[in-house]
Amino acid sequence: MPFEHLLVAIDGSEASNRALDKALELARLTGGRITALAVEGPLPVYAATIGEVDEVKREKDRFFGRLADDVRRRAEGLGLPVEVDVRAGHAAELITSVAREKSVDLVVLGHRGHFLRDHLLGSTADRVAEHAECPVMIVR
Repeated sequence: MPFEHLLVAIDGSEASNRALDKALELARLTGGRITALAVEGPLPVYAATIGEVDEVKREKDRFFGRLADDVRRRAEGLGLPVEVDVRAGHAAELITSVAREKSVDLVVLGHRGHFLRDHLLGSTADRVAEHAECPVMIVR
């Protein structure tokens, strides 16, 4: 089954790196394109002053910039086009929403990312698999 458009969630964890590898492989084999979605969570509550909030925001921007550059480098190494999309929101809801918005054929997720709530409330991958309107591949 060819996948014209794949969505892969990225967060820099080993699990999301494995999911990215699998999505790149599938896109290469089927001639599909990839959107890599990074979900930016809320600023931590400990950042109380404006200066602290600005510093945390700059650090998050640097992190997501490095993450996007790594994804682009890996895709270009395989000759694949990739769109990197960084959005703020709740991971499972945002992934499901973006998959619907972009009419993707397959969502590829790592089994466990680095979100603490995944370990406490059940995984983001499980919630996306339950609510997505397209197939979801969970990479272990």
